[in-house]
Amino acid sequence: MKKGAKVLVLTKEEIESVLTIEDAIEVVEEGFKAFNSGRAIIPFPVALQVPDHNGDIHIKPGYIKGYDTYTVKIASGFYDNPKLNLPTSHGMLLLFDSKTGFPLCFEVDRCYLTNLRTAAAGAVAARALSRKSVSQVAVIGTGTQARLQIEALSKVRKFDELRVWEPVQSTRAERVKQYVADMKKILNVKIVAAKTAEEAVVGSEIVVTTTMSPTPLVKATWIGRGTHITAMGSDSPEKQELETALLGKADKIVVDSLRQCAQLGEVHHALEDGTITEKDVHAELGEVLLGKKTGRESDDEITICDLTGIAVQDVVTSQLVYERALKKKIGSYVSV
Repeated sequence: MKKGAKVLVLTKEEIESVLTIEDAIEVVEEGFKAFNSGRAIIPFPVALQVPDHNGDIHIKPGYIKGYDTYTVKIASGFYDNPKLNLPTSHGMLLLFDSKTGFPLCFEVDRCYLTNLRTAAAGAVAARALSRKSVSQVAVIGTGTQARLQIEALSKVRKFDELRVWEPVQSTRAERVKQYVADMKKILNVKIVAAKTAEEAVVGSEIVVTTTMSPTPLVKATWIGRGTHITAMGSDSPEKQELETALLGKADKIVVDSLRQCAQLGEVHHALEDGTITEKDVHAELGEVLLGKKTGRESDDEITICDLTGIAVQDVVTSQLVYERALKKKIGSYVSV
């Protein structure tokens, strides 16, 4: 890049115009494969806390060998923002030339890509680990991920009924009502507002947890044979959605990154209290996708996928957006 060159800036709306949820599912699967084939360089993420304003920031850099760019993602969650009529999340992805280190593109996605790639990972996990024939699905939570995870899941598994439960009692009725109304516009299935978490989970062949709960919400005794659980809410040490006994009960525990999940995810809590050891973790998701480790081997297995979110997901989605934006000639430029 020569002196005086310009950097492409893409808005959330422009990013949305070039990337669908189906695109994200396919490219995120390729990202997981890259992660477990030695092609991805993914440092441990930086977590910055802003306790004065109830905020946290995650900074995730990543590079896949052979790519023309590397990516640094900055995503924030400021949980008092709704009181100010502001969205909780914001952020952007910064793409740099992998030959020179010069900036090429700023994708100001307002966490759209983070949300999309997170949901895509859930769909990839379900496609690899759940039964092919599914009737009932449960989702714990009613936020953005509760919506996107189920929308993404519907692209890889057909199901007849969705059960939803919201853990926050003070806003439960309102949030569940809105969730049901919104999801009826997306899904052609029966949607049930469960009165309890147990009512949502029991009988469901796939359970998706999407909350920031600091205490377990799903109990081991509720989970029947053949169930697949995608747990994506626990992405920091203080969050936990699954009773650790559930990990002890599982036939296969799969993680996006063992290094991360051992410190941040559901696996972290089960390791900490001695329910499991690292040897009890069956595989990383990319190993299953590459055929290095087995996925589901029978309809009777209980499988859990612990997803803490890894930067390779950001690398592959941001790269695809950049390529398509250049092809469509969208976005604006700023001088650097």
